[in-house]
Amino acid sequence: MEAFLNILEVTGCVLFVIFFLGLCVFVHELGHFLTAKFCGLHVNAFSLGFKKAWGKTVNGVDYRIGWLPFGGYVDIPQIDSTEVPHTADGKELPPAKPVHRLLSAFAGPFFNIIFGFALGCVVWYIGVPQDSPKMREITVASIDKAGPEYKAGLRENDRIFKINGKTFFCTWKEFVFKTILTLGEVKLDVKRGGRKLAVSYIPEQNPHAPETMKFEKMPWPYFEPKIPIEMFPEKDSPAAKAGMKPGDTIVSINGIRIENYDIFFAIINYSRGKTLNLVVNRDGKNIELAPIIPVLHKEAMEILKDVYRIGVFFEPGTAPLKVLMASPGSPAMRAGIRPGDIFEKLNGKATPDFDVFRELLKPLKDTPFTLQVKRGAKTLDIKLAAEQQKIYSIGVSLIILDHPTPWQQFVNVLDMSYRSLCGLGVFFMNKAGATKTQSAIKPSNLSGPIGLAKTLYRSVQAGSINFGLYFVVLLSFALAVFNLLPLPVLDGGHMTLALIEIIIRKPIHEGVVKVITVIFVFILITLMIYVSYFDILRSMPADWQQKLDPRQDSGKTPKIEQKNGEKTPLTTDKNR
Repeated sequence: MEAFLNILEVTGCVLFVIFFLGLCVFVHELGHFLTAKFCGLHVNAFSLGFKKAWGKTVNGVDYRIGWLPFGGYVDIPQIDSTEVPHTADGKELPPAKPVHRLLSAFAGPFFNIIFGFALGCVVWYIGVPQDSPKMREITVASIDKAGPEYKAGLRENDRIFKINGKTFFCTWKEFVFKTILTLGEVKLDVKRGGRKLAVSYIPEQNPHAPETMKFEKMPWPYFEPKIPIEMFPEKDSPAAKAGMKPGDTIVSINGIRIENYDIFFAIINYSRGKTLNLVVNRDGKNIELAPIIPVLHKEAMEILKDVYRIGVFFEPGTAPLKVLMASPGSPAMRAGIRPGDIFEKLNGKATPDFDVFRELLKPLKDTPFTLQVKRGAKTLDIKLAAEQQKIYSIGVSLIILDHPTPWQQFVNVLDMSYRSLCGLGVFFMNKAGATKTQSAIKPSNLSGPIGLAKTLYRSVQAGSINFGLYFVVLLSFALAVFNLLPLPVLDGGHMTLALIEIIIRKPIHEGVVKVITVIFVFILITLMIYVSYFDILRSMPADWQQKLDPRQDSGKTPKIEQKNGEKTPLTTDKNR
C-alpha cells in the first residue's frame, strides 16, 4: 500500500510539473499569437507541445498538438527582421511595421506577467509556508569562531537589526539570501546590551552549510539564529486546554530552552506521553501553561511503524560522526551518550558517515547492539537499542503561512533578478581584473529547464501545493523578465531592434543584424549547455559531483579547525 501511495505521489508531482511548466510557456506563446493576429501579421503555426502528433489548418494557421507536452510555440515569420519573411508554403510576405513587431514581441512576456498576477491572487489567498516567522531582529544563538562573522566581531546573543544599512522584516532564509546577494562586504548593525555596534565581513563558504549550498559553492552564515517558534493550538487540543493562545512563542519545555524545531519535536516525541511543563512568550511576557500530557499521533505512527531511532543529532558535515546532542528521554541519553562523542563502530563495523550508520542501524530495529565511541582520549563500548519512532502531539500547528500580494511577488522577482544580474556582472568584472569587489553569484549557480523542473517537483513533493503554485508564479514572472532582456534572439532583442528602427526611421542593415544574432545564438546555446550540465550534476551523488565538478580547483572550501569547548550551530538535517 505504501509503495502504491508513493507511486501516486510521484505521478502527481510529475503531472504538476509538466502541466504548469507547459502552461507558463503556452501562455507566453499565446500572447505572441493573439497580438500578431490583432496586428495583421501572418502566423504559420501555433502548437501546443512539440513533435507534431495532430494538426488542423484554419484560415492559414496550422493548429497543432505535439507528442511532447512541454509548452508550445508560435511561428510568426514577420517578427524576424534578419531575412525576407515567407509563409509555410513559400509565399513571400511583406515586412511587418516595426511597431507591430515590437508589440508582438512584447506580448509574450506581458501575458506571463498577467498570468503571474492572476495565479498570484490564488497564492495571496491560500498563503505560502515559511521556514520561520518574519523577524525585525535576528538574535545569534551560536557562532563558529572559525567564520568571518566571529572574526569581524559578531558574538552570541548579539541582535542584528540592520543589514547593509537597511532595516528588515524577513524570514531567516530571506536574510541569508540578502547576505549572499551582497556585493563585497556584508555590513550588520548589531545591538549588544545597551550598545550599538557595526560588523563588516566578506562572506565565505561554510563546510557546515546545507548540501545544496555546498554544491553551489556559495557562502552560508557561520552563525545560527534563535528562531521564535510560533504555535497555533487546535480546538480542544491538549495545548488549547492548557491555556495556549495562537501566536504564542515557545520558550522552554521542562526547563530546557527551545531554540529550534529539532529540540522541540525531540522532547515531545521522547516524552513517552508524560506530563510536559511549557513556558511560552506572549506579548513580551513569559507565561507558564498548565501541565500538558502529549497524545500519540496515530496517523503518523502508521507511517513510521518500521522506523527505529536512538535519538541523537550529529554535527552537520562532520566525518567521523560527532554527536551534537542526545534527545532528552531517548535511548542515546539513557545509555549515556554525550555531546562531542564520536561514533567509530557499530557491532564492530566502522561508521565513517551518516549513510553507513543508518544502513547498519536499520535492520537491527530494537535489537541491542554495541556502539564504539571515542570520548576525548578514551574509547568506550556503549550498549543500547533503538526504539520504534513514536510521534506524540500536543495539538499545535507550527506552519506559518505568509500571504504576499501579487505585487509583492512581482517586486520580489524583479529585485532578485536585478541583484543576480548585478552579481554576475561583478563576477565577470572581477575575473577580468576590472574590479576588486567580490560576488557570490556565478554562472554555475544558474538553472536551465532541467533545474527549474527539478525545483518545481521538489517544491510540491517536499513542500506543498501552496509552495508549488508560488514557485510557478515566480517562474512566470522570471520568464517574462528574462525574455525582456535586450539581447538578440530574445523578445527583448526583437523589441530593441524594432525600437531602433522606429527612431532612425529605416531598417537596420540585415548583415549587421545577422552577425549579432549568430553571435548571441552561440552564446545562448553555450550558456544553456553549461547550466544544464550543472543541473544534471546537482542530481548526482556527492562523490560523482566531486569527480565531475569543473570548479574543484577554484572553489575549495576553507579548512576549519574546531577547538575544544567551541560551540557548534544547533542545526542539522541528519538525526537518528
